[in-house]
Amino acid sequence: MAAGNVFGYGSYMLCDDGFRNVEENGRRIGFQLRMRLANYRGYLLSQIEDIRISVDGDAIPRKDIRFAIGGKTYTLDEMEEVVDNRWELRQVATVTCLKPGGLTAGEHEVSAEEHIRASYIPMVAVARLTRTLRLA
Repeated sequence: MAAGNVFGYGSYMLCDDGFRNVEENGRRIGFQLRMRLANYRGYLLSQIEDIRISVDGDAIPRKDIRFAIGGKTYTLDEMEEVVDNRWELRQVATVTCLKPGGLTAGEHEVSAEEHIRASYIPMVAVARLTRTLRLA
């Protein structure tokens, strides 16, 4: 299946707020960022083919990405089967990336991709954005 950046809403994907390290049991287990859907309509989570994140050129493995919306958290593999939860237009999702030790304070170049499988186009639509975000 072909892939392309067909929707043109990528500039809205990464939120300025919410970029932070995450702790569990007193240990830094990774970091979080907040994302919007780069599209003009909402989608079932099963239609989100992939979310790719890299920080300062280092890609986060798919297995280490968690997606939270509507009070529920999923792995990307789990999202493939979710037909009872949606990512709506303007709704902000929290994406947690597991990375032992988290990130250092300061500026980081964050790249994000959303791969969306829409039933009405014969390709996986891809939105990409790279921005500099500041971690406090």
